[in-house]
Amino acid sequence: IASTFIAEGAKVVMAARDTETLKRASVELKTGNAIILPIPTDVTNESQVIALFEKVNKELGRIDILINNAGTTEMAPIDDLTIAQWCKVIDVNLTGTFLCSREAMKVMKDQGRGRIINIGSVSSQMPRKNSVPYSTSKSGVIGLTKATALEGRDYDVIASCVQPGNV
Repeated sequence: IASTFIAEGAKVVMAARDTETLKRASVELKTGNAIILPIPTDVTNESQVIALFEKVNKELGRIDILINNAGTTEMAPIDDLTIAQWCKVIDVNLTGTFLCSREAMKVMKDQGRGRIINIGSVSSQMPRKNSVPYSTSKSGVIGLTKATALEGRDYDVIASCVQPGNV
C-alpha cells in the first residue's frame, strides 16, 4: 500500500509497533524525493495514537487518506481461547481501527475532506474454523466503517472497507 502511494508522489506516514521493521521498510521504500515519515506507534495505545496524529498534522499540515491496516489473529477453538487472546485481537483489529479513525476524523472534518479506508476481511462473512476473535473483530470493522461513513458524510469524509481474502 505504501509503495503504491509513494509511486504516486504522496507523502506517506507509516506507523507500526516494531521500530526496526518500520525503519527497514522506510529505507526499502525510499525512492527519489519520496517523503516517508515512520512513526513507532502501538494502535492499541490511545495516547500513542493521539501523538501520531498530532505529529502527522504538525509535520505535514493535513491528512488526506488513512489506511487502517494493522491486524493480528489468534487461532484456537472458542472453548480454548483465553481472554488475553480475545482482547489482543479485538484491541488491534477493532479498537486500533476506531482510535485511528477517530483521530483522523478530527483532522479531516476541520479540513473539509478525507478518506478512511479500513482493511476488513472476507472472514467477517465467511469465518474460518478457530477464528472467533478475528472474524468478530472484522465484523466489527464493517459496523465501524458504516457508522464512520455516516458521521463523515456532511464533511466530505468518506469511509470504506476493503474485505480481501487470504493475503
